[in-house]
Amino acid sequence: MEKSPSSKFVFNGSLNAVFLDELFEGDTIYAETVFEDFLRDLPGYWKRVEAAYQNRSIIELRTCVHTCKTLFGYVGFTDLQEFCQEFENNCNGQMSEDLKADYTVLLQRKQNAQQVIENEYTRLKLFNQENE
Repeated sequence: MEKSPSSKFVFNGSLNAVFLDELFEGDTIYAETVFEDFLRDLPGYWKRVEAAYQNRSIIELRTCVHTCKTLFGYVGFTDLQEFCQEFENNCNGQMSEDLKADYTVLLQRKQNAQQVIENEYTRLKLFNQENE
């Protein structure tokens, strides 16, 4: 059965669909491009986060997490964006045990987010191919 042209792409439930619907206004080609950009850009930015963490450079860590925060927001991970903001706010002074624990959580959430976005990107590509 052929899809009707008015079929609507439904984003993964872990993403802020309301935000994404407002951002993309139904333009799934644009959404696909943004998700592709995220997958292309995040690894490089994340290497900087890891290097800053390993070097215990709190100022650099804060700056790098700030950059990633923006990327997470553009693909609808607004909850992760908020967590990045909290992490960023806690990057002052020394590398505390709390900051180390938060970094571990951030790393896990980043890995989960990347997997979700990889899946969504694949789904968007298929959706767009089927609705050309």
